[in-house]
Amino acid sequence: MKKSLFAVAAMSAIAGAAQAQSSVTVYGVVDAGFIGSNATAYSKTGGNAGTTGGNVKTTTSQFGQGAESTSRLGFKGMEDLGGGTSAFFTVEAGLTPANANLSGGTAVDAVQGTSTDSGSALNNRQSFVGLKKNGLGQFAFGRQYTPIFDEAAKTDPTAYMNMTGGVIYVGGNQSGAESGQSTNIGFTNRASNALTAASDTFAGFQVKGMYAMNNSNSTQVTSSSGGNNNWNGWALGANYTWQKLYVTANYQSFSVKASGVDSFAAVSLNIGGANSPVYAQSAAAITTTAGLLAFTNLADKQQYVGATYDFGILKAYGQWIGRKVTQNSGLTVSGTATSSSTQFNRNAQQIGVRSYITPTIEAWASIGNGRYKGADSAAGVAPATVNFTAYQIGSNYYLSKRTNLYAAFGSTTSTSASSVAGSGTNGNQYAVGARHTF
Repeated sequence: MKKSLFAVAAMSAIAGAAQAQSSVTVYGVVDAGFIGSNATAYSKTGGNAGTTGGNVKTTTSQFGQGAESTSRLGFKGMEDLGGGTSAFFTVEAGLTPANANLSGGTAVDAVQGTSTDSGSALNNRQSFVGLKKNGLGQFAFGRQYTPIFDEAAKTDPTAYMNMTGGVIYVGGNQSGAESGQSTNIGFTNRASNALTAASDTFAGFQVKGMYAMNNSNSTQVTSSSGGNNNWNGWALGANYTWQKLYVTANYQSFSVKASGVDSFAAVSLNIGGANSPVYAQSAAAITTTAGLLAFTNLADKQQYVGATYDFGILKAYGQWIGRKVTQNSGLTVSGTATSSSTQFNRNAQQIGVRSYITPTIEAWASIGNGRYKGADSAAGVAPATVNFTAYQIGSNYYLSKRTNLYAAFGSTTSTSASSVAGSGTNGNQYAVGARHTF
């Protein structure tokens, strides 16, 4: 009899634990449609030391993907641990509905040249696990969005549209060779090997933080390999909500350090080099196959301020982004010392509105400008400044809560600088498509 009672008690405990664990939620986005563009931009010739060049015109049209939102498939869940404490997780992969591959991502950070992007057959957008305490806050470990990405998403009138016309978030479907407008050039979207923390909201205030770390120390075997290869980053942010006003300010900093490398056989491609990812905004701008020169000390500092105000009939947005990159390589290429403290500076500001014209028709508009500055040190060119402006308009027609049709148009222009590939841009992009969220 006692054994039976113990068995019933054990089964009841197991059943109670199973009920306490919430079910896993499957979610995602599938976005596809028609994308067209035309652009003209300046392109250098003759490799890194080349001083001649001309305008390159590009026209594209395709049945593409992700013009409004990047397609994805995710799983998330939460378990109630009792006492106001819960555990949570998210696993999210990118989808490519217009391609033969279901998923995949091989790009690295455009400025840092690191593996903070997944670079795998399965595009790992996010994967993290954490704990939350009601009334206090939460923390999580894994690959996650940075604080600037999270806060800019709340204060961007384009809602992270992956098209020409936005100057804060620069999406993957950008047309042409746009100086200072390449993917991820505004700020770092995600950080791997990251610990994030966020407080609950107290009197309208919330604070966030992040620390990312990926350090290694390999045995030196030759004069051109081994040593420390460290990537680190940290961030702090705060936001404030008062009635219909939302304000946020954020700062994040990343560093890339590598030692034990004192020579490099390829052409120098520092930040500011003509074939660096910062400048190479199109295939036409890339004239050599050499890779980016390894850094010994790169600092990447990013700031963001944004605000929204809901007037009821429309929501107004204001944003500013700044990014400064410095590097001190101290390396030698073909017997010649490379330059140090080469800088890449970019800042941009944008305003816009979003409004529901009817219960099923939403429209938005944004306009912004900015400045991009860099030096082509390898060709002995002084730092050059390029100014750019952009605007975007678009509309959603909601067939249901989860399915909508969209149409959007974006345009960008930049001033010309003979030493800067991708300057002198005049580009337009347009898209119509369908998006379903689940």
